[in-house]
Amino acid sequence: KSTEEDDVGDNFIPCETNKEESTRGLFDSTKEYIITGNELADRIICLSTHNFHIMSRPTIISNSRYERNSHFFSVGFVLRREMDPRPFKPILAKISSTFRRMEIESQFLTSPGTKPKLQIILEKILICLNSREAEANILLNEANYLNLKLFHLQKPVSEPVPDYLVPVLLKPESKLQHFEWDLTINWLVPHIDGVKDTFLISRSSEVDIEMVRACLGVLKHLGVITFVDMF
Repeated sequence: KSTEEDDVGDNFIPCETNKEESTRGLFDSTKEYIITGNELADRIICLSTHNFHIMSRPTIISNSRYERNSHFFSVGFVLRREMDPRPFKPILAKISSTFRRMEIESQFLTSPGTKPKLQIILEKILICLNSREAEANILLNEANYLNLKLFHLQKPVSEPVPDYLVPVLLKPESKLQHFEWDLTINWLVPHIDGVKDTFLISRSSEVDIEMVRACLGVLKHLGVITFVDMF
């Protein structure tokens, strides 16, 4: 999915490979994380909601040739919740940097002659990454060729987290905040107090219980927490 800012007004023109109404509603409810300000430009954003992971990489090109001296576009993926979004980060970064370079070189994203090709390119990327080979080799124009390869991470075998056990931190909470955890894990850590079980952590943090179980499983696998019987 790619979204770009119209230089004439305050509209945003989406190019997407899935045009179902449910996808449009999903975009409308999360567009503030896709259409961002300068402070999040060139960073990959991952939002987990509505049983999906929504990944985007906002990009801003500053140049006096644009009416407002800059052009904004954002490329993103919408993944099912059970999928691991990490392998898609380098793919997303490469697509965004390639589009940025092409816009600087030849105004590929904004020129009326080449702008319609963007929809076709996105559809080809989707089909290729969903193929058995999980790779894309696409000729974008006379000067640019896009090569992508998706490497899925093997999931470590971990036992399910029992809801009746109480997670206990093995390291001080202050030290854990220095690690680059997933945002959900960062949010949950203060609720792991050695008293609450999985259900109570889900209720106090207002996080879906399946997500709590997944996060606790990650922390257990990394040796950050252990479980004790609540009785």
